[in-house]
Amino acid sequence: MIALAASSCSLKKIAVRQATGFFAESRKVFEQETDLEIAETSIASNLKLLEAMQVHDEHNDNLNLLIAEIYSAYTLSFAEDKMEQAEADKKDAEVERQRRRAKMLYLRARDFAGKVLLPLLDTDDLSKMTEQELQQRLAKLGKSDIAPVFWYAFAWGSAINVDREDTQGLSDLPKIEIMMAQVKAWDEAYYFAGAWLFEGVYFGARNEMMGGDPARAKAAFEKNLKLTEGKLLITQYFYARTYCIFAQDKACFDKNIAAVLDAPADLHPGQKLANALAKKKAERLKRRKADFFIE
Repeated sequence: MIALAASSCSLKKIAVRQATGFFAESRKVFEQETDLEIAETSIASNLKLLEAMQVHDEHNDNLNLLIAEIYSAYTLSFAEDKMEQAEADKKDAEVERQRRRAKMLYLRARDFAGKVLLPLLDTDDLSKMTEQELQQRLAKLGKSDIAPVFWYAFAWGSAINVDREDTQGLSDLPKIEIMMAQVKAWDEAYYFAGAWLFEGVYFGARNEMMGGDPARAKAAFEKNLKLTEGKLLITQYFYARTYCIFAQDKACFDKNIAAVLDAPADLHPGQKLANALAKKKAERLKRRKADFFIE
């Protein structure tokens, strides 16, 4: 009976690992979907299927990172978008509900990435580490560890970014900056130059009294655009949404919004979903221009 139970467990893990590879490849199909409603429903249902698989193979690094990546992308694409729509509709209660939901989903993504990263850093709680300790332990890792570092930092930082009243979270931002700096040191173009995009939002979405740095944000966005050849439109959207608004630069705002809205639908054939979403968000932001600029 023990042998049969062990055999059954092993077979489940084999099946899960084969399925993980299938889902990783199938992700390309979702990334090329242009109907946002189909994409949202499909990605949400597949996330729960992946979590069900993870129960049978808890230490599957590839699966944990895949779940972290998809939760992060889903939250950015749909949960945050609902929050922004509620802001446009001036529905304060719905804004707060969607804000809490986005934060929860980002932290869920972070925790899946943490199943891979935290053992590498020999800790069970990264927030308890000092910045110096984090730098020292990251220095012991290699480029092959870039995925868990990036997705942990991206999800954690995004959770903090949607809830700027979380003082504990704000105090952890320097650690996220350290992690993203390490990602850039390994490969600055990793995941569509995501570390540069994060830096642009990080320093562009707050005023200087709150740690913002307009010049650094602008440089980060421009670096991302150079590395991605401007083919990932979400960069121009965030450029307009953060730096251009906080700098009160109308010309910058108009230029980036136009770049998104005028781009062909197949600008990046492999990222049609991301670009379709960027167009939707840019159109809404354009309609709200008067809300953000002082005449």
